[in-house]
Amino acid sequence: MGPQEEARVWMVVGGLGSIVLAILLIPLRTLTLASNLAFVFLAFTIVVAELGGRSAAFVTALVSGMSLNFLLTQPYLSLTMEKREDVLAFFALLGCGLIAAWFGKRRARASEVASRGRTELDVLKKVVDQVTAGAPLDEMLGDLRTGFGLEALVLRDADGRMLGAAPVGVPPPSTPTTHLTPETLLPSAAGRLRYGAKGLRLPEGGGRLVFGAGRDAVSLDLWEGDPQGFALDECRTLTIAAAILGLYFSPRRGGG
Repeated sequence: MGPQEEARVWMVVGGLGSIVLAILLIPLRTLTLASNLAFVFLAFTIVVAELGGRSAAFVTALVSGMSLNFLLTQPYLSLTMEKREDVLAFFALLGCGLIAAWFGKRRARASEVASRGRTELDVLKKVVDQVTAGAPLDEMLGDLRTGFGLEALVLRDADGRMLGAAPVGVPPPSTPTTHLTPETLLPSAAGRLRYGAKGLRLPEGGGRLVFGAGRDAVSLDLWEGDPQGFALDECRTLTIAAAILGLYFSPRRGGG
């Protein structure tokens, strides 16, 4: 289940759970103030924020406030409130719920960054392991392509001859004319940059990374497969992995 599907599931759980929770608390509505019952909803919202993120927590906070108002404050089964303390409890619940939702988003972002960092380290480790074990170049390029969601990769020598490609047997989409800076993936020459939701995008016709000089040069052509682009840490990881392949398969190294 992807992050978006999981978030939608928690939105449903939070909304329906708030209604069920209000029904279970009905026997207590005549025994204590609604402000005391609001703490139960607040605890539930915090749990949903922790597990489901901001959107789910926002839905939970909103439905919790409405359920508290409709089922647990007088007049019952109405969205009006007679007591001042019930009004305060309603808005306090909404406010605290939104705060929990906001921090839930921050935790989700931190978790996503940590997960992405582990994935990128795994990609680099795999590249190093494959180079050490002498794995086929096409296999290395295929794993690199999958790891970064690229459409295609082609490794060439100084004369432009193809050393390896991914996917295997599929002609390159085009011939890249834009040279990229090996450290940042930014175009070497001035030009309009493209950005997606995550960060920098590759040039529309693909980009070329060049490692080495003269007869020892090796180039890696890349074409993007995801219009969201690359975050800064993804750019760095991709350039490091590309440099490892470029240095290993350079003529001076004698690789390939």
